[in-house]
Amino acid sequence: MKKKYLTWAGIVSAAILVIMFIYILATGSFTIFPTASIDTIPDHAAGDLVVITGTTNYPAGTRLSLDILTVSPSPGERARVGGTDAYIVRGGGMSNTWSGALDTSVIPPGEYRVNAYWVNETYSRSNLLTTSRIRLINATSDPVKYPPVSGNHTQSYIRIDNPGTIYRGEKILITGTTNLPEDTELLYLVVQQSDISVFAVDPKTGKQDMKGGFTRSGLIDVLPGENGVNRWSFAFDSTEAIPDRYEVIITLDTISTKDIGKVGPFGSESLVILEANSDRLTPLVTDTGPCQSISIDSLPGTLMNKTYTITGTTSLQPGTELLFTVLPAENEFRMNMGTKNLSGIFSGATGRVGVTRGTGDTNIWSADLSLATFPPKEYIMNVSNDRIDPRTYGTIYRDTYCSKRFTITG
Repeated sequence: MKKKYLTWAGIVSAAILVIMFIYILATGSFTIFPTASIDTIPDHAAGDLVVITGTTNYPAGTRLSLDILTVSPSPGERARVGGTDAYIVRGGGMSNTWSGALDTSVIPPGEYRVNAYWVNETYSRSNLLTTSRIRLINATSDPVKYPPVSGNHTQSYIRIDNPGTIYRGEKILITGTTNLPEDTELLYLVVQQSDISVFAVDPKTGKQDMKGGFTRSGLIDVLPGENGVNRWSFAFDSTEAIPDRYEVIITLDTISTKDIGKVGPFGSESLVILEANSDRLTPLVTDTGPCQSISIDSLPGTLMNKTYTITGTTSLQPGTELLFTVLPAENEFRMNMGTKNLSGIFSGATGRVGVTRGTGDTNIWSADLSLATFPPKEYIMNVSNDRIDPRTYGTIYRDTYCSKRFTITG
């Protein structure tokens, strides 16, 4: 009898293991014992976009809710100072990964706690899953200074810094300016501009999923600026978006949906989200050097002081924005060791150019370049998929570029 009991116990144990294995394959998770962890968060300057990441055994396609709390709130002080959603994607083994984008513009320097909760289909939150620390420090660089706005601006306005082109899954800080008073509450929307949907099949489970009709919205406050120009910002996470063109809209939260764009101050800019490399059925060929995914068509050996149309080809998708720059080949600036001042004459150009559809897998780009004000000398032309951060005006370097030298004659 004892031997028979052990046999049945083995069969039941094996059945449980099989059921657990099938469940893991079907959901990409192992949530019988739900867990989550937060990766170490390095110190950030207050005002930065902070990406918080971690692992969990909750299913891919669901999300976490993150609360940012003061570590030791004063009596009467609100403990929660911010928060964001984090999206769970399939990971390796028995763990999935998650990430969320946090705009810290409205959070002062200090020590904070990050609490993570799982959110189900009815938007109910679980008990606390995990917690971690985050420290925001004073910015070491000078704050962004906005020049006075010229002209008559007695009417209220809202402006959006062009968010440009990103790949699905990227997290960015969308920013802008306004002459509305500090603490004015604004409504933001990110709205898909077509009725395109994407049908996907999980290669591991065979599960079918249809995505489309993406819209994000929320409320933000106007932040103090300079010279009568205030600012605003919000973090945008494109993990759940599909490749398409989107419209970023900012208006007063008091404007009704039917009156957006017709009544009151209003700002609008396009955002293009492209397919992530990891989404492609055929992986891209890895660049082995410059001018692989972007090329510049042949230029004359010397150029005159007139306008030229510069062209090239690329394997990047139509709608991608490229950064186009022309700079002197040699450094023109000199340091006066007595006064410690820089001297020299700067000549150059920069701008964005869009990729348009070509033939087959080869697309094209072009840029009109006026050389009328360029002194005769040698220059370097560079075309890349780098981006300019609209908040700091710094360059966000990426992985694809092409450069050519040319000479301007007198």
